[in-house]
Order: sequence, then C-alpha cells, then structure tokens
Amino acid sequence: MTTQVLIGNVSDFPSESARVVDAEGTSLIVARVGDDFCAVANKCPHLGLPLTANIVDGKTITCPFHGSQFDMCSGENLDWVRGVGGIKLPEWSRRMIAMGKKPGPVQTYPIIRQAEKLFVEI
Repeated sequence: MTTQVLIGNVSDFPSESARVVDAEGTSLIVARVGDDFCAVANKCPHLGLPLTANIVDGKTITCPFHGSQFDMCSGENLDWVRGVGGIKLPEWSRRMIAMGKKPGPVQTYPIIRQAEKLFVEI
C-alpha cells in the first residue's frame, strides 16, 4: 500500500534544480525538470552510498563516489562505474570496481502535484 507524503510547495523547487527531502524517514532527491518533478532514492544501487542533489544536471544524477549516472525520471542506468572520487577509469578497471554487479536502476518515486503542493508516493 502506498502513502502520499507532502514534500513541499512547487515554489520550493526552482526550475532545473534538485534537493534532498525526507518523506517519513525515506531520503529522496527531488528534481524539477522543466514542468515535471522527479524523485529517486537517495541511495546508489551499486554500494548503497548516498547520492547528492548538487550532482543533478538536467534529468541526470551522478553518484559522487563512483560516477554511475542515472535518469532522474525513469531511474534507468545511463553509465555504470565511470570512476572513483572524480578520477575517470579505464574500461578494465571499471569492471573490477563494479565488483561483478550488473548495472542497475535507481529506485524512483511518483510525484503528485495538487495545486501548488507536491506529494510523493512511498
């Protein structure tokens, strides 16, 4: 069963920006992409480390630890383990650091807009 949780007003999310919100104990990154709002778990599916709202570019979010990139709206994995700590890695070492894990999506959450209020379904 899903629950709708108020996460703020539309005005709390300026155009092309993102921020971390807490939805009843679930940490999310919410981004405004054009006129739409997208939310993902604040947790990279590779090692479970937190993502960062300030590494959202358009609708792409990048893991600050190993550079994997995800689509904020679909959760799709766009690139898996690109580097470590900002250092780009060659392909052979990317496979090692992936630790045998296949590229996975980041969990997404639906955003519901009611007038000027935003809710997330968790």
